[in-house]
Amino acid sequence: MSERSDHVRRNRAVWDVWATDYSEPGRRSWEQQEPWWGQWHVPESQLHLFPESVDGLDTIELGCGTAYVSAWLARRGAGVWASTTPWPS
Repeated sequence: MSERSDHVRRNRAVWDVWATDYSEPGRRSWEQQEPWWGQWHVPESQLHLFPESVDGLDTIELGCGTAYVSAWLARRGAGVWASTTPWPS
């Protein structure tokens, strides 16, 4: 039990430090009308990674950061599961 508690404590400490780097880019991402991908911010409308409609689909986003893609999917009717767990240190 203590190993899991230690992992949770370390995970939280890392994300608390990283949060300051995520807040402003996360805010900008949440304001977008569509998700963008990669370091060059290629919009979904160019890549078409999602089907035309996600209404009623179950989705999962792993390593979701600020979860703006998950929020975008949820606003379009998808059921969303997301995980922000960083790599173990």
